[in-house]
Amino acid sequence: MTVRREIWFAGFGIAALAALPRLAAAGGLLLPGAGAVSTSRAGAAVASADDGEALVLNPAGIAKATGTTITLTAAIFDYAMTFQRRGTYDAVPGESYPYAMQSFAPVNNDASPLGIGGLLPVPVIAVLSDLGGRVPGLHVGAGVYAPNSYPFRDLCTDLGSGAGCQKYQFNSNPNIPPPPTRYDVMKQEAAVFLPSIAAAYRILPQLDIGLRLSWGFANLKSTTGLWGVPDNYDEDIKKDSTLTTDVTDRFVPGFGLGVTYRPTPNLEFAANYSSELDIHAKGTATSQLGPSATLGVVPLMIAPRTGTCDPAAPPAPDGTTDLKACTDLAIPMTAQLAARYKFLDAAGKLKGDVELDLDWENWGKRCSSADFNGGNAGHCVSPGDYRAVIDAEARSGVPGVPTLVLHEQDIQHGFRDTYAARIGGSYRLSVGAPRDDGNRNEVILRGGLGYETAAATTGWLRADIDGAARTTITVGAAYRMQRFEVSVGGGAILEGSPSNPNVGGGSAPCNPTSASTDKTCNGQTTHQGPDPLNPLIEADAQALNPVSQGDYKSHYLVFMLGVSAWF
Repeated sequence: MTVRREIWFAGFGIAALAALPRLAAAGGLLLPGAGAVSTSRAGAAVASADDGEALVLNPAGIAKATGTTITLTAAIFDYAMTFQRRGTYDAVPGESYPYAMQSFAPVNNDASPLGIGGLLPVPVIAVLSDLGGRVPGLHVGAGVYAPNSYPFRDLCTDLGSGAGCQKYQFNSNPNIPPPPTRYDVMKQEAAVFLPSIAAAYRILPQLDIGLRLSWGFANLKSTTGLWGVPDNYDEDIKKDSTLTTDVTDRFVPGFGLGVTYRPTPNLEFAANYSSELDIHAKGTATSQLGPSATLGVVPLMIAPRTGTCDPAAPPAPDGTTDLKACTDLAIPMTAQLAARYKFLDAAGKLKGDVELDLDWENWGKRCSSADFNGGNAGHCVSPGDYRAVIDAEARSGVPGVPTLVLHEQDIQHGFRDTYAARIGGSYRLSVGAPRDDGNRNEVILRGGLGYETAAATTGWLRADIDGAARTTITVGAAYRMQRFEVSVGGGAILEGSPSNPNVGGGSAPCNPTSASTDKTCNGQTTHQGPDPLNPLIEADAQALNPVSQGDYKSHYLVFMLGVSAWF
């Protein structure tokens, strides 16, 4: 074995250190709405929002509130996803795994964020006030919200034959089929909360403008796998490594701008813009090596070093397991246009409405290769290209073999901008006897329908983040009293069975092996889909070994619950 070959093996013994959390939009694409009311309208509420949800959807809507409004609301999501990779497990030379040459096992998402099934509540908590009219036309608001998304993954392998779905335990029984998605993600958790303040001003009786300022917090955790040697094309689990990371950013600034215009009592037009949220998270990483991820019989030593993530910190002692880690990514800027028609009775009271919203999300923003090779390190962030760094080096203890510093990595997702159309509305029914104010309580019926284009380009559907096209169908109802409104709802976000085609268009999936002399995929050398990362080389020169050729089935169930009160 040459010294060059020894260097490759020594470094790849800790190759897993290059994989950091795969979060976007709090680990998933943004889902429609914010809270019970707007989500029950399939997100079509940019023009109609007039309670605490306006803090998120369109800060100009705060100007519609009178007195003090308190909103406590949540959309509750459950995400089901199954991935069936095309092809078979390879036969590994020198090993006799019982699953060799069998079809890849299906993988399911079995996350349980709160320990109650897969349900994940995404809250909006807000207080609005017109300041008692002290400043005519001025309204203010404050609150906290999280982007509507489902960032949790906990993948299990469906072993069939009554064996159930089993979570992967690295370095346990090598005869259990490993999940084909382990190089993408095995488990991840994310929390992104955005404490915010807002103000709206009624410039004219027909025109409102609004501004939201946010100071966010993000915590990202992830466990994933990598090759533990440079040419593990057979995907031998004994030559794998795993990485667990925990990184945090305590200052994620953002803002939103909104406007609402009412040319007639029946018509309302609105626009909203939300800025990109740049996340620069720092924390720790730990890694495990498979039993065959070694340099012959020479043990490897993982050594921390002072580097990009914490340049002011002194080097930690050799053998430290908590290594410095950092990652840079973004939740994209978004924009919406809305048109609303209000049905009014003879007295001008709202009886119902219908609203059409058009949405744009900037998932297609890219960083250049120079940004990931030191030219602009840490400054360019992207919703689809994540920068990942570990402050560590590999030492083999072999005389004459140099220390290897790991390159920062570009974790790609192949995204493009998305577009959506949503239509939603409501109808109000008066019930009961007249109240003291002369009005009656109301039952409000709501519903909505929406369609969003796919963020993932050809071959780039992944298990770690949802990139499929969506159709949203929701319904809801509310009971409105003089001082309170209670809202409930439910629905589904359907994605069907999207597929990643075989790289190069071949009849069989691309499957390089250790014996292959040609590492192309059916004649194609470009990366059509994710590959295992290699931190020993530059970010744009990873090995070509696609692991996401296959078929997905996915959908969301959504439930809504919220209450608003007026004083």
